[in-house]
Amino acid sequence: MKKIKNIQAMFTMFTLTILTFAFNACEKEPVVNIGTASKENANVIVDWYELQLKMTLNASPAISPLIANRSYGFIGVGLYESVRPGIKNSISLSQKLLQMPTMPMTENGSRYSWSVSANATLAKLVAYFYPVAVVTANQQRIDSLETAYNETLKLTLDAQVFVRSQTFGIAVAEAIINWSQSDNLNLSNADYTPPVFPGSWVPTSPANGLSPYFGNTRPFIEESLQHTSPSFVYTYSEELNSDFYKMVKDMYDNSKTLTTDQKNIALYWNDAGVGVGYLPPGHSVSILTQTIKKEKSNLADAAVACAKTGISLHDAIIACWKSKYEHNLLRPITYIKKNIDDSWAPVLGTPPFPEYPAAHAFITAAFMETMTNLYGNNHSFTDNTYQTKYGGARTYTSFNAAAEECGMSRYFGGIHYLPSITNGLKLGKEVGTLVNNIKLTPSNDH
Repeated sequence: MKKIKNIQAMFTMFTLTILTFAFNACEKEPVVNIGTASKENANVIVDWYELQLKMTLNASPAISPLIANRSYGFIGVGLYESVRPGIKNSISLSQKLLQMPTMPMTENGSRYSWSVSANATLAKLVAYFYPVAVVTANQQRIDSLETAYNETLKLTLDAQVFVRSQTFGIAVAEAIINWSQSDNLNLSNADYTPPVFPGSWVPTSPANGLSPYFGNTRPFIEESLQHTSPSFVYTYSEELNSDFYKMVKDMYDNSKTLTTDQKNIALYWNDAGVGVGYLPPGHSVSILTQTIKKEKSNLADAAVACAKTGISLHDAIIACWKSKYEHNLLRPITYIKKNIDDSWAPVLGTPPFPEYPAAHAFITAAFMETMTNLYGNNHSFTDNTYQTKYGGARTYTSFNAAAEECGMSRYFGGIHYLPSITNGLKLGKEVGTLVNNIKLTPSNDH
């Protein structure tokens, strides 16, 4: 009998030890629905991102592409943080990005719906990061989408879980908004006078340049600002035998013999907004949403993809803009009209900012390099962004092949020199690689 009591006492001690260890482990490593975000579908993400595309396409006047890049960046980061606690072994981007504060915490041991959280975060961030006029024009769409998901998700959730999840999503959005307000954003061109020197950029519209101070915006990854452009490969010259003149003359000659497909490529990647296109970053996001749907990505994987591609778009445009206003190189239309043919006109309208490096090539290369890391080196796909317009959908053997065609579209369109495109593709890919190096889980599995 005494032996039995001793065994019972030992068993009790053993049980208490295990329970104490488990309790302490939980205190050190809060666990909230580990891995459950991978069990939820990505519909809420696709719908909110497609809404953003519609907002940019129909905005009049057009949304600045700089605003669009920045919006996709912060919204992607916020989206990831709203579902991150539901991703197994995940790491907050606050540990990875420049000056990003600690994000709100979930309640330890409590259940969450990550779709509810994502819906709350996206609704608040979309309403904040786009211009007031655009949000006002789309307020009914924004409210309707948020309400539709809330009403649907409520049907399958305990009321406390719903409220807890929604409260967490709102808290994440507010933290992202507060952080964004210290990024030194300046979209003005007030007091800016373009420098004058041989080969300097000449404004092609009444404005003195689109947001010349934007390059001073805080990036997400500090090292991305190391990937700015060196001096242009050719010294400016108007001499007929100079490398610069020959480069532009080749471009001019090519513009006279463009094939139908080359013109379609220029128009397909024009992305000019105001009913014409989704803006350069929007074209990339369109490809992202198509890929998420095609791959049937779960909520966790889609959130990671949106965060990483958003970081790429955001940092690439800052580095590119910094380069543009450091070099202030003139546009082809200015050089050609003065030195070759004063009646020449390009296929595309010339944007109101300096030429070098090519911005669309820069940001698209960054985006596609990140997509390559997420979905594979030889991921062939068909881009249905513009469906039947401009020659119809286009098919690519890889994401980087799409970036290269995007770059060449600016050459066919007559708004960029070949070296500017080559440089933009190279630097964009470097920024994309920096983003790829951000590991959000120990094995980068979700």
